Amino acid sequence: MEALANRLLKDLELTLPSFEATRLIAVGAEAALFLGRFHDLLAVAKYRYPKLYRARELDVELRKRRTAKEAKLLARALTCGVAVPVPMLVDKESGLLIMEYVEGPRLKEILDKGDVNVWEVFRLIGVYIGRLHEAGMVHGDLTTSNVILSPGGPVLIDFGLGDFVAEDEARGVDLHLFLRALESTHPSLVQRLFREVMKGYEEVRGREARISIEEKVREIRMRGRYVAERRKKLLKGSGMGGEGTL
Repeated sequence: MEALANRLLKDLELTLPSFEATRLIAVGAEAALFLGRFHDLLAVAKYRYPKLYRARELDVELRKRRTAKEAKLLARALTCGVAVPVPMLVDKESGLLIMEYVEGPRLKEILDKGDVNVWEVFRLIGVYIGRLHEAGMVHGDLTTSNVILSPGGPVLIDFGLGDFVAEDEARGVDLHLFLRALESTHPSLVQRLFREVMKGYEEVRGREARISIEEKVREIRMRGRYVAERRKKLLKGSGMGGEGTL
């Protein structure tokens, strides 16, 4: 991992000398995040590095497309009143996106410490999700790890899996993912927290849209349960046992 981080840091320095990286934040399957300074401003560089296992032309096209889309999503979200990091520079040819640094802990860290005085935070998250959906966007990876609790309130980060789509199926998946994330990390609080999210969502999109999307979320959950039960039966029938995991 250290060798990869050093290689990516050298790539970043060659690609954008004006970004002075100070430390590596994280390396994921698709991108590396670096903290640093860009024109004397504290910033984060998201570098979608080349994947050697992919054909070069395909790799270049995917990195260009995903970098450009994420920058567009952030810019559109800002115009809709959603708190997200401000994009400062995008170089889609290099797979590089420079964003403002957002100070604060991840929302997951706050909940893990037992601070449950976050009802207003979750209502605001619901407002932001509603604004995204109303503008024809989905986040794609809504979890408490992708929300930073800044001094000014919650900020949604990491739109790498986001998309421009205005269908209830995609909107339902967006909210269902957030619900599942809450169930897996904070089961004792999930009902109250998600209720606050939907309260904020309704403030933006109205009562009818809330009822419709909640029904879609329930439908998605039922489909998931059916698939899980079906898989267990197939595993039992094949003699592999009934303890398969999703």
